[in-house]
This record gives sequence, C-alpha cells and structure tokens, in this order.
Amino acid sequence: MKNILFASPLYILRRECAEDLFAVLTQLGNLGFNGVEFLGFFEKSAECVREKMDELNMVPLGNHVRFSDFVSDIQGTIDFHKKVGCRYITIGSIPQSGLPGSEQYPETIKKLTEIGMICRNEGITLLYHNHAFELAQKINGKYILEVLLDDTPEDCLAMEPDLGWMAIGGADPGFFLDKYRNRCPVIHLKDFYASDISKIGNVGDLDGKRGSEERGNFEFRPVGYGIANIPQYIHQVLECNPEWIVMDHDLAYERNSFEDLLLSLSYVRQLLKIA
Repeated sequence: MKNILFASPLYILRRECAEDLFAVLTQLGNLGFNGVEFLGFFEKSAECVREKMDELNMVPLGNHVRFSDFVSDIQGTIDFHKKVGCRYITIGSIPQSGLPGSEQYPETIKKLTEIGMICRNEGITLLYHNHAFELAQKINGKYILEVLLDDTPEDCLAMEPDLGWMAIGGADPGFFLDKYRNRCPVIHLKDFYASDISKIGNVGDLDGKRGSEERGNFEFRPVGYGIANIPQYIHQVLECNPEWIVMDHDLAYERNSFEDLLLSLSYVRQLLKIA
C-alpha cells in the first residue's frame, strides 16, 4: 500500500476561515493533516497561500470551484490554482438546468470535457465531487452520477467519491468504488447517523440543524462514529489506490470542529493499520 495523504476540507471550518484562514491552516497542520481541500481562499492571494502552506509543510490538495465560475474563466481559474500549488480542482455540482435529461446536458458534457482537457494539459486533475442528489434518482437505469461520469472521457474527469453522501442518497458506495476503481485519486469519507435513512430527505432543508424524528434523527458525525460502516468499504477504497483521503463531515453542531476532525483522522489512521 502506497503512502496515503490525509486532508481536511475547509467546509466544516468555513466560519473560522472567514475570521483567520492562516490560523486554521496552522491548527490543522498541528493536528497532523498533510494538506487541505480549500473552499475558496478568503481574499488571500495565491502567492500568500502558497507561502503559508510551504511554511507549514502542508500540501494544497485542491479547491472546490463552481461550475459556472469555471466556465466563465477556465484559464484564469487554472492559472490561479497552479500558483497556489493545487494538483486537483473539484467541481462540486452541476446546475439543475444542466443535469442529465435536460436540454442543456450536451453542453454541460462538452464544457466538462473542455475544462478537463485543459486542466490535464496544465498538470491538474479535474474532479467531480458527488452529493446525495446524484444518487436519488436514475435515468435509463443509471444514477445521475454514473451518467455524468460515463459521458465524460476518463482522462478529462476523475471522481471524488463521497461515501457518506452516496449512502444518504440511497446508493451503495461499493458499487462506485468498484466501477470507477481507476478514477478515484481523492476519496471523501463522510459519516453520519440516522435512525431511518429513508426519512432523511434533503439535508439542505435542515439548515444546519439535526433532523427531527420525522427526518430520521439525522446528524453528521466524525468518521467512524456514525452508521456509514467505513470498514465495509475500506478494502475497496484501498484498491482505488488513492493519493488522498479526506475526512469530511459538514457540521460539528455544538461540538468543536477541530476536535471532530482529530477524531476522524485518528480513526482512519487506526483503520488503515489493520485493513
């Protein structure tokens, strides 16, 4: 097994980052993370971010970019991230108007392919990070996520599978880890609790709160502390030969986000020792 790097997403720390991005990066480095996955750069220049990451001996894994922002300035977006030192750029979602089955879908695929090709030529890998909605319905027997990936050349778009969102959406993460085994350089491990997954519904509707009994008592939890059953999939995760594993649980609620991230990191490190 090759040396896997561990990253924290900055989404769970978005409020702290808005106050002091560099203080957050420093604390994550002290916790033992090898790098971070950015959520924008909070008005910091590419040069300043790169300098800080070098100072902390951390790696800028990549960043999430809106599809519309990428389309509006493909080369500018790539140039900025190259200055930061990112080797990956992630598209987190496609507008509803451009999803499979829509009139705009062929144009979506055309643009994804174009962006991915330019990224590849610039030494960057374009990723697609799924959420639950791409797994909640099928088109001609395929999940929306499958359709997007199968219609885009493999060398232009890789997958950043989020196992938690897959489970929340009602899909088997193992299916995607197996089908796209050679296309998953970055893998998100997300954990959660629900007394009844079928009752969760749209997590966005919860507006940062835990779900009621009618919503399956849903809540995000540190990796290893929920029902996502990460051990069931860890061998398939390793068969993907990922470069990065990202600890990802969107909210800590009243808990301390850094403490939650440390719990996740410690759990995954121990799990990999016995996998």
